[in-house]
Amino acid sequence: MFATLPSQGIRPRLFTVDEYYRMGKAGIFQPDERLELIDGIVINMPPQGPLHAATVRRILAYLSACIAPEQAIVQDDKPIAIDDHGEPVPDVTVVAPDPEGDYYSTRHPGPEDILLVVEVADSSLDKDLGTKKTMYARAGIREYWVVDLNSRRLHRFGEPRDGNFQNVEVLDENSRVSPVAFPTLNIPVKDLLTRKR
Repeated sequence: MFATLPSQGIRPRLFTVDEYYRMGKAGIFQPDERLELIDGIVINMPPQGPLHAATVRRILAYLSACIAPEQAIVQDDKPIAIDDHGEPVPDVTVVAPDPEGDYYSTRHPGPEDILLVVEVADSSLDKDLGTKKTMYARAGIREYWVVDLNSRRLHRFGEPRDGNFQNVEVLDENSRVSPVAFPTLNIPVKDLLTRKR
C-alpha cells in the first residue's frame, strides 16, 4: 500500500531530457519498459490493446501510401523532441525529411520538423485531449489529431499560438480531412478507423 503525502507545499521533481537519458544509460529503467517524458515527468505508457494497435497500423499504412518518401517520413512509436522537459512518443508522426539526409540519426525530430502528430485514444482520451494537447500547442506543433476509438471521431487541432490551438474541429467518421502540410490529400475519417464490430 502506498503512503499518502499531504499535497501542500510538495512539488514533483521534474526531469530534463538529458537526465532522462542518463537514467536510461544508468539502468534505472527496465529494457522493455515503454516510457515517454511529458512535462518533466517519466510516464509509463500502457500496453496497446488489439484495437489500438490495429488502428495505429491502419493510419501508418494509409499515410505512408499517400505521402511520398521524398515529401515526409511517416513513423510510428518514435520519440520526438518537444523541449528540455518533453520527449513524447506519439502513435504516428509525419516529419519532414531529415535535412542531413540520414533519417534523424543524430537527433529526434523537433517542432520545426514535425508536420503532423496523431494519437490514437481509447482509454487515453483525457490525457490526449488535455496534457498532450497543451504540450503540443505550447511547442508549436502545427497540426495534432486525436483519433477517438470509442466515439469514432477525429479531433483536429491546428494554428498553435500562445500555448493554445486556435483551430479546433471534431469530425465524425463520415467527414473528410486534409492535413495542412498536404492540402491535396482528402482523407475519409472512416479510412483511419478499423471496421465497426
